[in-house]
Amino acid sequence: MLELVQKPLRRLRQRYEKSGFAQFLTWWRNELLSALPPAWRDWVGAERAVVTLAPTADSWLLRRVRVGRTEAEERVAADRDVLVQAVERLRPEEEQPARQILLLPAERTLRRRLTLPLAAEEHLASVLAFEMDRQTPFRADQLYFDHRILKRDATTRTMLVELLAVPRAVLDQALQGIGALQLDAADVAAGELPAGFNLLPADRRARRVDKRLRLNLILALSAAALLWLVMWQSLALREQAIERLNEEKSVASAAAMQSAELKRQLRDAIEGASFLAKKKAEQAVAVDVLAEVTRMVPDDTWLERLSFVGAQVQLQGQSARADKLIGILTDSRCLAKPQFQGIIQPDGATGKERFSLVADLKTGACHGTDTAAGSR
Repeated sequence: MLELVQKPLRRLRQRYEKSGFAQFLTWWRNELLSALPPAWRDWVGAERAVVTLAPTADSWLLRRVRVGRTEAEERVAADRDVLVQAVERLRPEEEQPARQILLLPAERTLRRRLTLPLAAEEHLASVLAFEMDRQTPFRADQLYFDHRILKRDATTRTMLVELLAVPRAVLDQALQGIGALQLDAADVAAGELPAGFNLLPADRRARRVDKRLRLNLILALSAAALLWLVMWQSLALREQAIERLNEEKSVASAAAMQSAELKRQLRDAIEGASFLAKKKAEQAVAVDVLAEVTRMVPDDTWLERLSFVGAQVQLQGQSARADKLIGILTDSRCLAKPQFQGIIQPDGATGKERFSLVADLKTGACHGTDTAAGSR
């Protein structure tokens, strides 16, 4: 079950190590650290301390190593309790616990370099297990082994792999000597430092909680939550602003429609008033026409009927000399083109001439009763 989980993680780690992004991050980190003052550089870029345990014939050689240099060293007897106490003394008082690595003697291990095709990288552990019969006098199930890729050559499609193997009996014997002391790795020494392998079985490796990683994850999740909250709030505020603008737009649209309606009504009222004023100006006032006719006809003439028909006025009555009425009404400021309708007939009862005539009303000419009355 553990192998099923570790295999995709191993592939992912290998792809990450091959990518240029990993190289860029390493270069970037080194450049940033080099720009800091020494005190800050040690604090920011400080590596976790490593406590190494190297077995000898009758004792243990313990070292606390950090950034490639030995900070403390102690040799103790081959006793489990004494060993545990010595490791506790060497362990620094830091937030992150020191890694504890068992260093096996180089002469008890087998270290080889192999050239393999790049296609074997995805299943490198299985390929190396098959290679154990050729590279060592042991079978794969009799060894603990680990590997690391030193170089990849894209031109020849090959890679240089370094293999480290140790007989299981050798490592098991060393693990019995430390008892229940937790280890992070089992390696071989390169000088005084671990070479960078891990021969320790997965079930014997210490399970440590990276507090910084946990804190970073919490901070990352908090930052993501805050970012989501800010984005959600921004969207909510934008929606509220859009709703408010829509409401204001609706109010403005209603006000604009109302204003347009009022303008239309005002325009219609103005046009109606203008039309009435124009019609009034064009049509003569009946009182003024009557006053004008009264002023102009002679005293021996009276009207029996005066009627307005459209733009004309009809006059019917009796006169001593009806034939003179056309000439008299021609000078009228209210009437134009006077003419008789029918013939002039004498009236035996009154001794006058009965007439009927029609005249056109002059547009806008006959207004103002004061003037008409004043000229009477």
